[in-house]
Amino acid sequence: MRSLSFRVTHLVSALVVLGGCERQEKPPAPAPAPVKASAPAPAPVAPSRSSTEAELRERLRCEALLGFSGLLAGQQEFFGEKDAWTADVTRLPSPAPCTDGSRVPTPDATWLAGCHFRYAVSVAGSAPDNSTFSVRAVGVGGLAEGLTYTLTHGYVDRQPVRVWPSELVLEECHGVRRPEGTPLPAPLCEGASNLKAFFASQKAYFGEKDRYSESAAQVGFAPEPCLDGTRAPVPDDTWIAGCRFIYRAEVSGTAPEQTFRLTARGMKGPVVERVLTLDSQYTWSPADPGCAP
Repeated sequence: MRSLSFRVTHLVSALVVLGGCERQEKPPAPAPAPVKASAPAPAPVAPSRSSTEAELRERLRCEALLGFSGLLAGQQEFFGEKDAWTADVTRLPSPAPCTDGSRVPTPDATWLAGCHFRYAVSVAGSAPDNSTFSVRAVGVGGLAEGLTYTLTHGYVDRQPVRVWPSELVLEECHGVRRPEGTPLPAPLCEGASNLKAFFASQKAYFGEKDRYSESAAQVGFAPEPCLDGTRAPVPDDTWIAGCRFIYRAEVSGTAPEQTFRLTARGMKGPVVERVLTLDSQYTWSPADPGCAP
């Protein structure tokens, strides 16, 4: 299996305040009645953005991001089995529908349909070392109409490449609900989920070798980078980098009577300086954040 852990406008309504005055008829009495001074007219209100529409546009961007993320994972799984990318959309996961189960229409069976976007997949080059796949997300209807994003991932001349749309930023999507209505996991869950994977890798390695290892590569633990291909910085080679977190294993004792302690340290974004640990007895510190596997 080849490891793919590497680098790869608002139309708003405005509230318009119209100021005016009434023309008063002259009173019939020869002397005009005293007129009380009127209050000054209110200052005009500048048009403001609709927070509702801004939120909807943010959700659209996050929907496209999640669609790309799912298709990227599907392509990676397929490549791990076949050493090739696929343009057959039936072999890839379908993007989430809307909460009512509806999806946008597609021109033909070569497209995948999500809630507000449809996705086209193409493959270029010769597998496995000089091939890429691209996914194009096209918005359909309403605020999504006209929105287009493209992801490209793979190898060029045996070098890994990933081109990710700069408008789609994962940090902006936490707390935003998916099209199917469920929220994204908290940023801390990246570290927790990877610690669970690291734990499983250590236990599997022990089952084969009767020992643990401080080498993530040796036990087969390879955390994914950020969606745009970047990784957190590491202080030295005892750490391995994921997206926002870095990871390390410390092994104590003599095989086979060994224990280990795994550490995830937040290095950027909202998890800077957050530290999670998990030991060989599955003891968390602090407590297990409760993230889904």
